[in-house]
Amino acid sequence: MRKRIRDNKILVYAFFQILIVAAARNIVAPLIPIISGELDVGLDFIGSAIALSIFGLFFVSLTTGNLIEVIGLKKVLFIGLGINFTGSLLLYFSHTFSIFIIAYFLMELGLGMLIIGNLSIVGTLYPKNKVSSLIKINIGHTTALIFSPLIVSLTLFIRVDWRYYYIFNLVPLIALAIVLWRIKIPKITRVETSLRNLFSANKRIITNPAFIMCGLIIFFYTSIMNTFFVWFTSYFKNINIDINISSLFLSIFGVAIFIGMLLRNKLIKHFKKKGILLFSFIISFFLLIGILFTGNLIAKIVLIFFFGISIAGNFTITFSIGSGLFPKYTNSASGLSVAFANLGIMTFQYLSGYMSEYYSKNSVLYINISILFILIILTSFLNFHRKFSRT
Repeated sequence: MRKRIRDNKILVYAFFQILIVAAARNIVAPLIPIISGELDVGLDFIGSAIALSIFGLFFVSLTTGNLIEVIGLKKVLFIGLGINFTGSLLLYFSHTFSIFIIAYFLMELGLGMLIIGNLSIVGTLYPKNKVSSLIKINIGHTTALIFSPLIVSLTLFIRVDWRYYYIFNLVPLIALAIVLWRIKIPKITRVETSLRNLFSANKRIITNPAFIMCGLIIFFYTSIMNTFFVWFTSYFKNINIDINISSLFLSIFGVAIFIGMLLRNKLIKHFKKKGILLFSFIISFFLLIGILFTGNLIAKIVLIFFFGISIAGNFTITFSIGSGLFPKYTNSASGLSVAFANLGIMTFQYLSGYMSEYYSKNSVLYINISILFILIILTSFLNFHRKFSRT
């Protein structure tokens, strides 16, 4: 009974941790057209800044899992909060492009460490209901997707500088550090902690065909989720919708993702995970084509809403499949999974920014439709090829 109460406290803490850091991170995305104008740089430069910050995520993805093995999960979470705190503070002073790049880079660096820490928590404390537990934590991120655009709309409505949010954000970050200091997180049983053995374990994971397939799915899937959210208001600005209005549309998209996450939590109890992935990508593919070609604004918002429901929660499912292949190396598998995700985001964020600046504001939709087509092919292999029959 005490163990269940302790584990639930950790799960609740992880939920609020992700909610707070994700909300701060996601406020930047709807403001991209405004930030671009204030800093006097093009969308390609903003895309480059975001891609660079994702490189920070990619770096910690490759190292944090092993760092947890060496110094422990709790210390890694403290480091992540400290780096995120520094990034939030610097964003308040980001009146030049160089400071903005450094600040956002640090925020993403800290966020990456916290995300992998939460994946390790789930893999260690909830091995039997991994997907359900991870969905509960990720609902914190989904809730942030709802509130972040609303905060943007509010700041624009009352004409307050968006940078003030990042000063207020320091308070909950300090509160998270205090709670983390007091909360008891069980020590993870470390397996083969020497650098040589950790390298050997990583090599074993990365050469597994089923894990590579899951990694490729994560690579493309997280790119869709990230680029669609980040370039959402830029797309609507191109069709003459103000940011304070398109931010409300973006919040509706967040509500749809929230519903989709709850729906996934129900579906995994009755259907195969691989089948859910394939069905989700097929529906999302046709919905995104509809969003691109429909000219009616109401119809476009309805399609975006259903797109959010259909696309939500697939990282959680894919991560569960991939990490389940190596139960003894959950931390390393978690880091490598997030590395695949961040490598995809880094690639397609830069591509989306460049094409939005020099080709078309619809570029993010063209890119995401192409990615979904690739995902349908990959998940078809995962479902029907004999090599992946045991995954």
